[in-house]
Amino acid sequence: MTDEPILQKLGFSQNDKIVILHIDDMGFSHAANEAAFECLDFDIASCGSVIVPSPWFLEVAELAKKSKYDIGVHLTLTCEYDTYRWRALSSIDPESGLLAEDRCLWKTTEEAIANVTADAAESEMRMQIQYAKQSGIDLTHLDTHMGTVMDPKFIQTYLSLAFEYNIPAFLPKISEEQLFLMGLGEYAEIYRNLLDSLESRGFPLIDHMIIDTGGVYPNKTQYYLDLLKGLEPGLTHLIFHPAKMTPELRSITPDSAEWRNQDYKAFTDPDLREAVEKLDITIIGYRKIRDVFRR
Repeated sequence: MTDEPILQKLGFSQNDKIVILHIDDMGFSHAANEAAFECLDFDIASCGSVIVPSPWFLEVAELAKKSKYDIGVHLTLTCEYDTYRWRALSSIDPESGLLAEDRCLWKTTEEAIANVTADAAESEMRMQIQYAKQSGIDLTHLDTHMGTVMDPKFIQTYLSLAFEYNIPAFLPKISEEQLFLMGLGEYAEIYRNLLDSLESRGFPLIDHMIIDTGGVYPNKTQYYLDLLKGLEPGLTHLIFHPAKMTPELRSITPDSAEWRNQDYKAFTDPDLREAVEKLDITIIGYRKIRDVFRR
């Protein structure tokens, strides 16, 4: 028998429009951290996740202790930058497959999937979760950097760790069409069976995801407002990547610096907050979902 849908457990109906406004890539730079916490304090963004192996992780952990921020682990097997690199926490052994030639994590999802062993991935994911907890973060969820750990090679471990640590993991209801567009068509049946099994056990699944929010826009506040106006009934996970425009940010990622700064400005814009308050939507974070998941 199918368990109650997550929205019903949260006290909503299936016709309600519920959205998680999620900050990705906390920890990857000081510019990102400053922007992320300003967005959280501004009370439109509801939660975020941190890259634990990244250079500015400890700043996130320190700030997270000062208030009940809703923060999860952005499980990471990749580092996409050319000269700004981070390493695995769990191993420096080349046989693990975790490390590229420069002894840092792989730049692309494809390289990580091809080279990282399943056992090494499990050890690294576990280490990232444990280090975040030991650093004082009250973890509310797990999700994935660049989607890597949701590949069929790693997804069972990703979900097993969610059950082991008793925290929900980001997992959308992906259609067959979406899987084919993502190049995962051959795994459609595996994913469908997995999602059906998890839903029957009461695992919180995301109805809709909005993840392609990068890019420079003439008015990014209006861009996000339009996205929020167009939400469908159900639970939506919308991600954005705020960072302040600084020499540090421009040096790390010149290609995305401008739109990250636009994300920061949009989610600290009083006009967006005022407009959102008038929409027929409810914003939540993962803490509410975690509390239901644990019950």
